[in-house]
Amino acid sequence: MLLSQNAFIVRPLNLFLMVCISLVFGISHDLPDYTSESCTFKISLRNFRSILSWELKNHSIVATRYTLLYTIMSKPEDWKIVKNCANTTRSFCDLTDEWRSTHEAYVTLLEGFSGNTTLSNCSRNFWLDIDMSFEPPEFEIVGFTNHINVIVKFPSIVEEELQFDLSLVIEEQSEGIVKKHKPTVKGNMSGNFTYIIDKLIPNTNYCVSVYFEHNDEQAVIKSPLKCTLLQPGQESEFS
Repeated sequence: MLLSQNAFIVRPLNLFLMVCISLVFGISHDLPDYTSESCTFKISLRNFRSILSWELKNHSIVATRYTLLYTIMSKPEDWKIVKNCANTTRSFCDLTDEWRSTHEAYVTLLEGFSGNTTLSNCSRNFWLDIDMSFEPPEFEIVGFTNHINVIVKFPSIVEEELQFDLSLVIEEQSEGIVKKHKPTVKGNMSGNFTYIIDKLIPNTNYCVSVYFEHNDEQAVIKSPLKCTLLQPGQESEFS
């Protein structure tokens, strides 16, 4: 999903755009007060699941349960409670089955409770293709005499709406030298994918990191390094 070079100006204008769109299209949501923001939100693509997480800015407030509601800016609908995130004790919510369009703006309302007392109300609106951060996929490495097999683990089924415009990067490090590999993943990113880093030096330590790059040049989130020492005698069918 390609974004324009001017995408960075959307965040400061979120509230302004929301009000203007509501006036133009006659939408009358009971919008929350954005001037009293009390939470930090983050929306991430984690193993191709849309995960919204949050944290209360005032750490002296300890909520024992949360309820998450949302509405879609362009539709004249009431607030909808996310069923799997109603009275939840977790500080995150899986919205994969709820937020299925990257072209809509989703307005969230988070309520924090302790017993029957409401401790906090906070809200924010999200555009997935702008606000989403992309966590690295799970992977394993297997070292042989002169090459490494990198097995990237994708879910067996990935929703088409959550494919985004991502490039898979496999980063190889050894003795201070860093090399980037950008394999071509045929079809959509689903099922395990194996990439072979070859022409390596035996009896040498190599480390590998895997991550996604987005065409919008968002900051990347790299996986922790996994390392292996290539020893003589570690042969395989790929040799």
